[in-house]
Amino acid sequence: MPRPSELLKEMTRYLGYREPANMRTVFGASYRERKDLRPADPWDKGAWCDMFIAQCALAAGGKDMLAAVGDFAWTVAHAQWFKDDDRWHKGTAGIRPGDIVFFDWSGGGGIDAIDHVATVEKVRSARDIQTIDGNIGDACVRNRRTDAFVVGYGRPAYDGKPSVPNLSLTAVLAELGDAPGFPGTVKQGQRGANVRRVQEKLRRRRFPLGPAGVDADFGPDTKAAVRSFQTGQSLDPTGAVDKRTWVALWEARLTP
Repeated sequence: MPRPSELLKEMTRYLGYREPANMRTVFGASYRERKDLRPADPWDKGAWCDMFIAQCALAAGGKDMLAAVGDFAWTVAHAQWFKDDDRWHKGTAGIRPGDIVFFDWSGGGGIDAIDHVATVEKVRSARDIQTIDGNIGDACVRNRRTDAFVVGYGRPAYDGKPSVPNLSLTAVLAELGDAPGFPGTVKQGQRGANVRRVQEKLRRRRFPLGPAGVDADFGPDTKAAVRSFQTGQSLDPTGAVDKRTWVALWEARLTP
């Protein structure tokens, strides 16, 4: 069963993600595959602020979380779904982390004019919130917002009980796509964002990372996971992420 902290934790893993040059996002591809939609381009290259929320919900808590948060590509339909389920409020009082917040950049305030959706990460005051947004400047970012353009909030049916993350092939698919630019060899002893990105791809491919998990610290457990991945891809099992390994972490074919 879902709780908001799980959703927000999953979203923070994507901070810094940028839409690739070909405009095909991992979130659009996942939504299309899940819904069995064709042709591909309108989804893979579509606006992804809402599909980002759906994918994070699926990865964080599986079908239970997705059912609570909503599985939508169109923000207007998503907001109306909350309203129809009596989980919609327009006032600023009672905002909570994990609420889904909908915006109209023209300031009109009607559901049918909604342009964007994000997730509340922190509430600083009734008129001052911090959000995690997908598809702002073609990236996933944190934002500090007032209520000036807020149409309303959806309250997912969280129940506070831990969820079981979905690590099925469907969830894994959306973590992958065209590899970003190679940053140089990533290897044992290093720390930082590139190590975290490698660990995330290994985690999504279900390679064990030891008790520390995804911690941005390339230690012996991460090296062992890299070697196992390289062996499965017929790459030289050095345990260091060279360019071929980097690309394969994103683009190699997945197996159940």
